[in-house]
Amino acid sequence: MIRKLRPDEINSFDLDFLNFQTTEEVPPNEGFIGQKRAKEAIETGIRIREKGYNIFVTGMTGTGRRTFVQMMLQDVAKKLPVPNDWGYVYNFENPYEPKAISFKAGQGRRFKKRLEDLINEVVEALNKSFESEEFARKISEMEEKYALMRKQLWESLEAKASELGFVVQLTPAGVVMLPVVDGKPLPPEAVNALPDQAIREIEERQMKLKHLVDGTLYRIRKLDIEFRKSLEEFHKRTALFAIDPLFVEVESEFENEGVKEFLESVKKDIVENLLDFLRMDARERKEIYMRKYSLNLIVDNSDLTGAPVIYETNPTYSNLFGKIEYYVRGGFLHTDFSMIRPGSVHKANGGFLIVEAERLLSQPYAWYNLKRVLMESQISVENLEHTLGVSSTITLKPEKIPLDLKVVIIGTPYLYELLYELDPDFRKLFRIKAEFDWEIPRNELNVQKYVSFISSVCREKNLPHFDRGAVKRVIWYAMRNAGNSTKLSAVFGDIVNLIVESGELARLEGSEVTTSDHVLKAYQAMENRRNLLEEKYDEMIKTFDLMIEVTGSKVGQINGLTVLDLGDHSFGVPVKITAKVYLGRPGVVDIQREADLSGKIHSKAVLILEGFLGSRYAQDFPLSVSASISFEQVYSEVEGDSASLAEALALLSAISKVPIKQGIAVTGSINQHGEVQPVGGIVEKVEGFYRACKTRGFDGEQGVIIPKANAKNLVLKDEIIQAMKKGLFHIWTVETIDDAIKIVMGMKAGRVTKTGKFERNSVNYLVYRELKKMKKLLDGVPEERKKKKRKGKK
Repeated sequence: MIRKLRPDEINSFDLDFLNFQTTEEVPPNEGFIGQKRAKEAIETGIRIREKGYNIFVTGMTGTGRRTFVQMMLQDVAKKLPVPNDWGYVYNFENPYEPKAISFKAGQGRRFKKRLEDLINEVVEALNKSFESEEFARKISEMEEKYALMRKQLWESLEAKASELGFVVQLTPAGVVMLPVVDGKPLPPEAVNALPDQAIREIEERQMKLKHLVDGTLYRIRKLDIEFRKSLEEFHKRTALFAIDPLFVEVESEFENEGVKEFLESVKKDIVENLLDFLRMDARERKEIYMRKYSLNLIVDNSDLTGAPVIYETNPTYSNLFGKIEYYVRGGFLHTDFSMIRPGSVHKANGGFLIVEAERLLSQPYAWYNLKRVLMESQISVENLEHTLGVSSTITLKPEKIPLDLKVVIIGTPYLYELLYELDPDFRKLFRIKAEFDWEIPRNELNVQKYVSFISSVCREKNLPHFDRGAVKRVIWYAMRNAGNSTKLSAVFGDIVNLIVESGELARLEGSEVTTSDHVLKAYQAMENRRNLLEEKYDEMIKTFDLMIEVTGSKVGQINGLTVLDLGDHSFGVPVKITAKVYLGRPGVVDIQREADLSGKIHSKAVLILEGFLGSRYAQDFPLSVSASISFEQVYSEVEGDSASLAEALALLSAISKVPIKQGIAVTGSINQHGEVQPVGGIVEKVEGFYRACKTRGFDGEQGVIIPKANAKNLVLKDEIIQAMKKGLFHIWTVETIDDAIKIVMGMKAGRVTKTGKFERNSVNYLVYRELKKMKKLLDGVPEERKKKKRKGKK
């Protein structure tokens, strides 16, 4: 069925159901527009707390995926409990394995401050205790008692030595025993001069004295040890008496087993290292104590009102999982528990972590380690060089922290498919897929939300508000971006750009409101920044460098329509399609395919075309025609099936010798039944041929044939609508190839009559007649000649 579209059918919509003059009267948008499917998927992922139900958000860039996810997670996070704080402390048993302590939210910061105060109080209490007169008096008493006991032992030894006829003297070299003769001690050389009998007697007595000396020295050493122990015990008792109440007070403030164990270890370490404490000056004492007996608070949730939502913009290994820093001392690298730095995973623990897939996958070992911590449900801090085993530097091995984290990755559908196919762990860990649509239905509710969205952007960016005409123009742009008059674009990044540029243009002109003209100028300015190649093509059409004809009629030649996509801009260009037929091997030769310039879909379309020809015209005899189809002046790969209708028409024209109107361009694909199927890029194709006609000049007969199903995709520029109103340009919709035949050839296609033949003086009849004539020509060739030719070919 042929239908000529009226101008008022295109771009037809209104805002009559909304009562406003400018968006200043419209409350700003709350929440998000559309994306019900994505919202439900994310809600499911949040609700299921089991391991593996992390979320991968896919969709086109600009659909607001990141903003939507952040807003949604923040709303959910407010209702969740605040997770615990985490910190690392010194491990007194193994300093290279710092211990982790968990605190209720806010207690970590309070304990850190309280611990600093405690250490200050401890140092002050110890200084006061060890510098007090009472402590000095007690030490003096202990020393006097020790000295007296030592003196008594020595005097007892001297008395016993005197009885044996010796004197004993304590020298730096040891104890010297000298025999006494005639009341005088004899030196060794004098003793040697005595008679042998006297020397033997002296030696016997000296041996007895030596045993007495050894026993006395042993008792003195034992006395020294006991004195040192008693002195050390006294120091410990003094220290414990001074600091124990301080520790008890802190322990009572924090009902935390980890805190209690740590404080006990601190107190024990202080007491066991009192001598080092006493040898240091006051500054050294405080510095060492503050470093060793402190808390490295790596996660502080005291300022949160719910669960954390962390968006990591640069997901490097260290930014995600933390790192251990070093400092240089004496030319060597040193580190300790206070140099542990947290990553985003630590900060997001108990909440949500958002990362971009492309950025995550581009960082070495970031993806691998993220999978590992999610599988283990534990997180530690380890530098990348140690993870890879390429560093021999001594490092720490901090205690692992339990992990309760929901990860949300934002990426493209391509990356999702790639990970799903190539990484088995991905399927286990990211079981929730949230797909963002690039379009939403154009209904009253969504249009109203769109108006509220425009109001929000104007308020946020401090722009002049939009009047009704400007809003309508933005809605038109949203439909155009969606490529469907029944839809609105969900790529809000592009919409925001148009709103901002329109508002700035209005402000530049001194207007209090943004009008339709401002939006149109902004849209045209956006196009002008990226349509250089489009203008070059139009210029080539004007100068006939591209040999496109838009007037007259020709046999076997038709204007097809293609779209060039440059990423940020796409536009339509007409292309001349020609067909030639001749006797020879039956079949359709696709010149593009033979030249290796045809994509798989286009090659399939040509084969479908062959099937259509055979099924329609070769029921009584086999096809005996050879045909070639070419896209003229096309030197790149041709892909897609949107030109198959035009190719079929050109081929039928070449066979029937019926000319085709060159002022009509055709787009659409056909199936083997001759039905016309919808194609993409309709707006660009229609506007591309309109520009060609405008460049060459209108004759009132020009226009475009499109599939009926594509009528809803038409969202055209105003000048095309005006040209349609003036009768300069036309758009027809068709359902079958026969509909298109009638328009482009000016003849009826021809139905099959009761006799099984096509109607006379129809295009189908002429095609059938010509094909039958070609078959007879081939059949009229003598059999021997045909065999000879085959033999010659062999």
